[in-house]
Amino acid sequence: MVPFYVDMTSRMIVAPGIEVEDLMALPIPRKVNAQDLKLESYEYITNEDYNAIEESDKKKVMEYLKVCSTVANKIKNNFDSDRSESKNFEINDDLIHEYNKDIDTKEDHVLLKVFNEISKKSVDQNQNLVDGKLNDFVSDLLQKPEYDLSLDMINRVSKNERLIRTLVDIVSENNVPKKEIKVLEINFNKNIFAEEIDNHLASAAIYPIDVDYNIAVKSTSNVKEDVRKSFKVTEWDVEKSSFPVDVTLANLVVFNDSQDLWDLSLADFLQELYDCISSKGFLISVFRYRLTEPELALNALKGKNNVNERDLIKRINDFAKEAESVGFSVISSKSDSIGTTALLFRKIATKEPELPDDKNVIEINDKTEQWFETIKQKLLDQKESERNDEEIWLIANDSSKNGIVGLINCLRLEPGGETIRCLFNCDNTPVNFKDKPFYNVLANDLAVNVLKDGHAGLNFKDVMFATGRIASGPLSLFTDCLIGIEFAGRRRDTGERVCGFDMSRCFATSVDAMEQCITTIPDNWSMDDAVTILCTYSTLWYGLIERAHIRKGDSILIHSAAGGIGQAAITICQNYDMDIFATVGTEDKKKFLMTEYNIPENRIFSSRDIQFKFRIKALTKGKGVDVVLNSLTGDKLEASYECVADCGRFVEIGKYDLQMNKQLGMFSFLRDISFIGVSADRKLFMDKDFIDRFFDWMHKNCNNGMIKPLNKNIFKAEEAEKAFRYMTTGKHMGKIVLKMREEENMKIVVNGYTPAPTLKTTTKTYFNANKVYIITGGLGGFGIELLHWMLHLGARKFVLTSRKGVKTAYQKYIVDRLKSFGVNLQMFRSDIVVSTHNSNTIEGAKGLMAEASKLGPIGGVFHLALVLNDCLLENQTFDKFQETIDSKTKIFENLDKITRESKLNLDYFVVFSSVTCGKGNAGQANYGYANSVCERVCELRKKDGLNGLAIQWGPVGDVGVIADTEMSALSGIVKQRINSCLDTLDKLLQSQKPVRAKRLTQSGTKESRIVSQIWCALGIDPKTTPDHLTLGEIGMESMFAVELQQGLERDYDIKVSLTDIKNVTIRMMKDFENGKIDELRVFADDLKSCRNKLSKIKFIIPTDAFTKLNSGKTGKPIYFLPPLEGIFASLEALAEKMDRPVIGLNWIKDMENMGSLKEISKYYIDLLKAIHPKGDYDIVGHFYGALIAMQMLKKKAPIGKAVIIDMLSDIKIDEDMMSDDYLLELIITFIAKDLPKVVKDKIRRDVALKPDPNSKLIKISDELKDFVGKSLVSRDLEDILINSFKRAKLFSTYRFNMKNKFKKIKIEIGRKYLEMNGKLLIIKLFEFGNTKVSEVDQDMSERIKNAYFLPEKGLEGKLNFETIDANPESISLNAFEKISFSMNEFLSKK
Repeated sequence: MVPFYVDMTSRMIVAPGIEVEDLMALPIPRKVNAQDLKLESYEYITNEDYNAIEESDKKKVMEYLKVCSTVANKIKNNFDSDRSESKNFEINDDLIHEYNKDIDTKEDHVLLKVFNEISKKSVDQNQNLVDGKLNDFVSDLLQKPEYDLSLDMINRVSKNERLIRTLVDIVSENNVPKKEIKVLEINFNKNIFAEEIDNHLASAAIYPIDVDYNIAVKSTSNVKEDVRKSFKVTEWDVEKSSFPVDVTLANLVVFNDSQDLWDLSLADFLQELYDCISSKGFLISVFRYRLTEPELALNALKGKNNVNERDLIKRINDFAKEAESVGFSVISSKSDSIGTTALLFRKIATKEPELPDDKNVIEINDKTEQWFETIKQKLLDQKESERNDEEIWLIANDSSKNGIVGLINCLRLEPGGETIRCLFNCDNTPVNFKDKPFYNVLANDLAVNVLKDGHAGLNFKDVMFATGRIASGPLSLFTDCLIGIEFAGRRRDTGERVCGFDMSRCFATSVDAMEQCITTIPDNWSMDDAVTILCTYSTLWYGLIERAHIRKGDSILIHSAAGGIGQAAITICQNYDMDIFATVGTEDKKKFLMTEYNIPENRIFSSRDIQFKFRIKALTKGKGVDVVLNSLTGDKLEASYECVADCGRFVEIGKYDLQMNKQLGMFSFLRDISFIGVSADRKLFMDKDFIDRFFDWMHKNCNNGMIKPLNKNIFKAEEAEKAFRYMTTGKHMGKIVLKMREEENMKIVVNGYTPAPTLKTTTKTYFNANKVYIITGGLGGFGIELLHWMLHLGARKFVLTSRKGVKTAYQKYIVDRLKSFGVNLQMFRSDIVVSTHNSNTIEGAKGLMAEASKLGPIGGVFHLALVLNDCLLENQTFDKFQETIDSKTKIFENLDKITRESKLNLDYFVVFSSVTCGKGNAGQANYGYANSVCERVCELRKKDGLNGLAIQWGPVGDVGVIADTEMSALSGIVKQRINSCLDTLDKLLQSQKPVRAKRLTQSGTKESRIVSQIWCALGIDPKTTPDHLTLGEIGMESMFAVELQQGLERDYDIKVSLTDIKNVTIRMMKDFENGKIDELRVFADDLKSCRNKLSKIKFIIPTDAFTKLNSGKTGKPIYFLPPLEGIFASLEALAEKMDRPVIGLNWIKDMENMGSLKEISKYYIDLLKAIHPKGDYDIVGHFYGALIAMQMLKKKAPIGKAVIIDMLSDIKIDEDMMSDDYLLELIITFIAKDLPKVVKDKIRRDVALKPDPNSKLIKISDELKDFVGKSLVSRDLEDILINSFKRAKLFSTYRFNMKNKFKKIKIEIGRKYLEMNGKLLIIKLFEFGNTKVSEVDQDMSERIKNAYFLPEKGLEGKLNFETIDANPESISLNAFEKISFSMNEFLSKK
C-alpha cells in the first residue's frame, strides 16, 4: 500500500514520486455488473393453488378483460335491439382510448385488436350496420397470424411465475445434484414457454445448469426467430406420426394443450409421453379450463360450433385419468382463477412406496449433537455403497424455526446426498408414513417437502429484474435524488403562498424547506407563474446583472432564445434597451420570437450550425456583440466565443463543456474579454446573501415589466413521465411545470388544502438520525460498507459488535475517519460505538441492547456476524459445525427474544443470509442450516406483525469473507459488486416479504454463458469491438486463458494450446455463443495441422550446393531451382511424385552478395556443369525460380527441357510491386501459407506496427516461433526471411526494368529465345469455376508471354502451355498430382 496525502487547501494529492494538482473531488460512477440481476422472494406455496397469480397481475388482466368485454358489448348492441341483457362493465371511453393508443406495439393485446377490427367491419363508411357475413369475417380474421389468440394476455401463462415457475422449481429441486437437464416442449400455439422455463432451470442453482431444450411445434414458421436460434425446433405432423419424431429421453416434458391435438388417441399419446420421460422425470401440462367473458362474446360473433367450458373440463379430466393409468402421479395442481390450469405429473416406477427403515429416519432439531454424527455416517455409508436407492429421511417436527431447508439444500450437493429427502412439518403433528398426507409425501418421492395446515408445498421464488443508475456530481454525496430544486406552494404553519429553492427532491407533494430559501409569492403571480421565475431569472440576474454588468445600449447574443432562460433573458434585455440577437432551433420558435417579443427576423438565426457567427459579424460590421449568453456546445461554443466584441463578456450557463474541460484559446483575452462561468446552483448554497439579494431584486421588479412569468406547459403530477419525455423532444417553448395539486382561490389557507393526488411511488430507505442501529459483525468488509451507506441515508448513531473490538489498522482508520468527518460537516456528525459483548449468550445480548439504548431509542438490528467453516460433512468436526451455526443463530434469536420482551417495534430487523441456503452449496451445510433458522425467525416476526427480513446474498466480490476467494471464471458463479448490493438493499428493505434473495446469474445457453464471462473478463462490449481482433490482442489474462482451454477440452473435446486460445477472434466467440461449436473445432484442427506442417520444415540455410529431394534412383535427374524462400519445403511433395531423381539446387550463404539475375543464372549453369558435365539438363522453376530458368534458357545453357510453374503472370508489373509493403506481404503469403487466415491477419497487424522492413521481418519470425513453439526448427529463420526479402526486391526490380526497356530490346530478347536449345512447358494453375477451358488458355497464354517477355511468334514447337484446375495460392496434394503427371509426360517425350 502506497501512502498518500491530500491537501484540499492547495487542492493537491501527494504520494512518493507523484503529485496531482488542481484536484476536483467528484463521485466516481461505479462499474455495474453486466450479468442479469435477480431479486427473489421465498415464501410457502401449497401444491394445490387455485389462485396462482399475483394480485397485481390479476388486476391488470381483469381490467383488460373488462375493456375487451365493453368493446364486445358495443358490437353486440349494434346488432341486438334488445339490450336489456347487456352487461355494464363500468369501463369509460377514456380507458378504452388509453388501451387503444399505440395498440400495434402491444403484442399481448390480440383479443382487443380482434374486437377493434370487428367493430370497424360491423359498420360501413356512413356508420350504417353491415348486413350478414360477419360470422365469416370473424372466422377469417382469426386465421391470420397477427390475430392468433394464443399470444393474447389471457394465454401468456409462461409469464405468470406463480403458475408455471412454482412447478418448474419442483422439477429443478429434484434434479439436484445433476448439472444438466433435458427438456421437450410440445406446443402447437405461438405462445412458446421455452425462454422462461429455460431461464428458470438454468439459474435454479448457484452454478448454472446446462439445459438441453427441444421444442415440437405445428409449424416452425410460427416460431419467433430468436427462439429458433436459441433452441432446437422441429415440426410435428400429427397426420404422419402419433408423437414427435427424433426425441431423446427427457427429464421434463412441457405440454401446452391445443385443440389441434384433441383428435389424437389420449391413451396412445400419454403412453408415448410416459416412454419418452426418464425415471422420476416430470410432465407439466397446461390447459384452459374456462373461457372469459370476451372470449365467449367472440364465439358468439363467430356463430359456429365452438368449444365450451364443459368440453374444456372434460379434456382435463380425461387427460389426468389417462395419465394416471399409464403410470404418472399427480404432484401439483395450479389454476390462475382466470382460465388456465397447470398440472405437474411425475413418472414413478412403483405405485406402492416402501416405508423407510427407522434407522434411515433422522429427527432434525436445535440439538445438533443429536443428529450431526448420524447424518455424517449415513453420507459416508451412501458414498461407499454400490446401492444408492436407500433413502434417508430428515424430519423437522419440533418448531417452525427449524433450519432443515437450508441444511438439505446443501447436503444434497455432497457425495451421497442425492438419496436424502426432507420433511418439514410446520404443523408439529406426529409423522407416520402409513397415514396421509405423509404417505403421499413418501409416494411422490420429492426431495423437499413442507407441510403446513395439512397441505404440502415448497418455497416459491418470485423473480424481478433490477436496473439502477448512479447519480453524478458532488450533491450525490448528500442525496440520491438530484432533480427538482425549485417549488411553489403553501407554508404549512401560516398558509401563505411561498416559492423557493432546495438542494433537490422538489418534485414532491411536500417539501421540508429551509427558512432562508423561501419567499412570499407576489400577489399578481400564480404558483404556476412563480415556478417559471425562480431558476431562470436567478441565473440571469446573477449572470447578466451581477457578473456581466449589462448596460443600456449593449448588444447581446442570446442562444436558445425560445426556451425558459432565453425568454427571460429577452425580457430583461428589452428592459435595458439592449440590441438583441437570438438563435433558435426551429422555424416555429423563430416565428414565436417575432410575434411574442417583436424581434426582427434578420436578428434571429439557427442554433443548429455556426452560420450565426458570420451573420452577426456582418450586421455589426465586424465588431461583434458586447455580451454572449451561451448554452451551446462544441464548435457552436467556439463560434459564439468569436462573436464577442473587444472588452465584451462571454457568459457561459451550459454545463457540458465545463465538465468536459473544454479548451479555449487564450489569445482573445488580449482583447479584454471576460469569460464568466455561471453556476447559480452552486452559488445558492455557498453565498448566504445570494438568495436574499435575488428575492429582493425579484420583488422590486415583479410589477415593472423586468420580470414576467414565462410561457409554460403544465403537466399533472400523474403525468410526470410524460412531462420528462416531452422535455427531451425539444419542442417546448418556455418552461415545463409539474403541477402537484390545484391552487386554492384564497391567499392564505391554513386548513383545507387541496389534496394531493394519489400517485404510484417508489418507497426509499430512510434511517432516523435520532435512533440507534445495531450492526453485528459491523467491522467486517460488508459491515463497513453498510455503515457508510446507512450514514448516507440518515443514520447517525451506530453500535457495531466485535468480540475482539477494533483489531486492524483499517478498521481503526474507518472508525476514526467517520468520526472526523462529522467535525467538518456537522450534518454528518455521528456516534459510533464498538461493543465487545458476547451476544451468543442472552446476558451478552442484553448488555448490547443496554449499551445501544444509552445513545437513544433503538431503530433497527442488522445481523451480519458469521464464522465460516466450509467443509464436506464427511470431513467436518462437530465443534466447527456448531461454531458456524451458533455465530448466526444465537445472536439473532437472542435479539429477537429481547426485542419482543421489551415490546420494541423496530423499523428494521434484518439478517444477511446467503444464497447457499436457498440454492444449496456443497460443504456449507452448517451455514445453510443456520441461515435457514434465521429466515424462519423473520417469517415468524412478519406473521406477528413485527419487522423481519432475511436477505440471501449471492457471492460478493469487493468485500467480505469470499472477496479474495478465487472462483473459476467459467464456473458461471458471478461475484456481485458491493455497490450493486447496496443499491438493491434500498429496494429490499421496503419489501413486505420476509425472505428475499439477490444474486447475479447468467442466462442463456452454456455457450452464451461462457462467452459472457469472456466479455466480462476482457472488459469489452462485443457490439463495438472489431470482430477480427483476437483474445490475445485485447489482453486476455493467462489464468483465464488456461480456464478457457481446459473448459473447451473438458466440455467440447476441443484441444487447443494457450497460444491457440489467444488466436481466437471476437467473431469466433460470437459464433460459438450462437451455438456454432464446430467452427471453433475446425479452427483448432487447422491450427494443429498447420503446426505439424511447419514443425516438419527445417528453416536452415543449406551449406551444400545441392540436395536430393526424392527417393528416385534411376533415370535422368530433374533439377529444381530454389523458390522464393530459398528452401524446398514447399516443393517436396511435388518432388516425391516425380518418376525420376529430383535434385534441388540450393541457395547458399555465399550467394547473398549476388546483385543480379545474370550472376545468379550463371552460378546455376556452372553448378549444373559441375554436377553433370554432359549437359541436356531438365530444370524446374517455381515463382522467382521461373525467372532464373528463363534466364538460363536465354544464355544458351545446355538445357534439354524446362518446366515453369507460373505465378508471376498474376502480378502486375508496376512500381507498387517493388514497395516494401508489397514484398513483405509476399513473404507472409509464402512463408505462412498454411496458417489459418485469422493467424495470418494477426501477423499482418503486428508487423504493420514495426517501423522498417528488418524489424518487420524479425517480427514475422518471432510470430512463427511463438505459434509453432519449440518443435519449430528455426535456426536460420530470420536470415531466410531477410534473404527472401532481398531476393524478392532484386527480382521485382529486374522485371520492372525489363518492362520499361522491353520495347527497345524486344527484338534482341526475341532472338535469344529463338536461339534457345531446350523446350519449355509453362504450367498455369487456375480455378476454372464456370469458365470454359478454351477461353482460359487463350487469355492466359498472352498474359504469360508478357510476364516473361516472350516473343509473340517463333517459339512454335519449343513453347508449350498447360492450364491445370487448381488454387494457385494453396497448392493441394491433388494439384501436385496433376502437375507431376503433366511434368512427367512432358519430360519423358523425346
